[in-house]
Amino acid sequence: MTDTPTQCWNRHLILAEIKIRYGSLQALAVTAGIEPGHLSVALGAPYPKGERVISRALGVQPHLLWPDRYDAKGRRLRSRSTAPKASQEAARGAA
Repeated sequence: MTDTPTQCWNRHLILAEIKIRYGSLQALAVTAGIEPGHLSVALGAPYPKGERVISRALGVQPHLLWPDRYDAKGRRLRSRSTAPKASQEAARGAA
């Protein structure tokens, strides 16, 4: 697979490419010296450590693999969640 903006990456294609190159997600994790769970999380949710390992392993910039997590210049997008955090909920309950 190529590192081009026209390549349409998704979780399944990323995982398939990892399996082609490394045999399994666990094998990549062992090669990279991290817990396999870090890579599993990164496939489905923003997780910078796992994203960096996957990106380097595939030779594709993170913003091309996960365009919903990065801007066009490769800067991480901040979460736009409007839901109150658990600590905010606890503070309201204590008041």
